[in-house]
Amino acid sequence: MSDKIIVAVDAQIAALVPRFLAHRAADVDKIRAALAGADFETIRVVGHGMKGAGGGYGFPEISRLGAQMEEGARRRDTTQISALVADLEAYLMRIELKPGDGPDKG
Repeated sequence: MSDKIIVAVDAQIAALVPRFLAHRAADVDKIRAALAGADFETIRVVGHGMKGAGGGYGFPEISRLGAQMEEGARRRDTTQISALVADLEAYLMRIELKPGDGPDKG
């Protein structure tokens, strides 16, 4: 699956989105390191943050993955977390930003 995911970015937050995505890429490394050390609390906190922030930046998939990571951390499910962090990394690599017109009025 190498198809690009085109995301129209709200003009009001366009300057913030690249940094947001860079932080999510850093989260991939943070989660993998935490997973290697069985640090499920760090994974839970990172997942919770992604769950809360993704939709606000126009990335509901990041929110979905974050919610599932948070739950996986609560269950200490290393298999699920490993799969989810791989999904997050693949998703981030496919994103292509497109300027949007602003908030959706419909």
